[in-house]
Amino acid sequence: MPLPRRTAFTLVELLVVIAIIGILVALLLPAVQAAREAARRETCRNNMKQLALGAQNHESTVGYFPSGGWSYFWVGDGDRGFGTKQPGGWIYSTLPFIEEQQLYDLPSDGAAETISAAQKQNATYVVQNPLDAVRCPSRRTSTLTPQVYNAGFIGYNANSVEGGGLVGRSDYAANSGDQNHVQYGEGPSNLQSAQSHDWGNSKTGKKISAALSVSELNGTTFCRSEVGIRHITDGTSKTYLIGEKFLHPQNYDTGTDGGDNETWCTGYNNDNYRSGFFPPQADSETIEPENTGDVRFGSTHPGGLQMAYCDGSVETVAYDIDPYLFRGTCNRKDGAVDYELYYNPPRQGGTPR
Repeated sequence: MPLPRRTAFTLVELLVVIAIIGILVALLLPAVQAAREAARRETCRNNMKQLALGAQNHESTVGYFPSGGWSYFWVGDGDRGFGTKQPGGWIYSTLPFIEEQQLYDLPSDGAAETISAAQKQNATYVVQNPLDAVRCPSRRTSTLTPQVYNAGFIGYNANSVEGGGLVGRSDYAANSGDQNHVQYGEGPSNLQSAQSHDWGNSKTGKKISAALSVSELNGTTFCRSEVGIRHITDGTSKTYLIGEKFLHPQNYDTGTDGGDNETWCTGYNNDNYRSGFFPPQADSETIEPENTGDVRFGSTHPGGLQMAYCDGSVETVAYDIDPYLFRGTCNRKDGAVDYELYYNPPRQGGTPR
């Protein structure tokens, strides 16, 4: 009696099935990638929301939004409170208001006018242990990147890291206004001199000496700022507080970018502060750092970046936003934008065009 024939796929049938599976994967992959990016964008949005609410709590408690600190060669000091006396940047000053009081207190020796060895060691620990809330997951898998600048130097009130060790960096920047200014030099190297140093601007950004190269800092956070809600005359829902910062894709993890070579705890500098002087930009290698790239807001998200307002809300802002509108929203006190006058300016004789 003959044996029954065994059924099996032919080679042609197998190839057809593989081709169909390949087509389905090709069709589904963009949807999967889009879903992943949507989840990462939402995490980024939540990070900014947390930081913005922390800044609001700071304002409610001490009377002004987190100060910008001193310069890029100073980090946070737990003994020096808030405002003009605090050398560290806006994220450091926000820590107690986002349930991170312990991290804020680490660089403290109980003496505001001295910098002890233990304090410097703990300050270095803080900058090497950043919060996940300062990282955009669409851009980097880790907030830790090499400290290659200036032989591992961190700040006058911290220890250097040996051999270009890893330090934390932020993907978010505070709004310093609509002027082309996001940092001074390194400033004095000791507390006493730094406290009396001519930084050039008042607590609300007014120019008080030639040390400030622009007419005024009119954002919410800048060098030694103490800007409260009362100073935001345009309204908290119409003024940016913080936003994502532009960064070159090839420098996400190198620590060499001019706008990303300091730590997440440093004072006023272009790593943690950006300006609306130039329109926002999607992360791109077409803009070199020395060509205004490291003072812009920007993001790796497709379509637009996320900006938090002074009322705590967070919105996606398109990269092609009108530059005039973007600059105006970075300026806390320039009044309502007259679009009719902007787009239809008067002729030389005074009559509209």
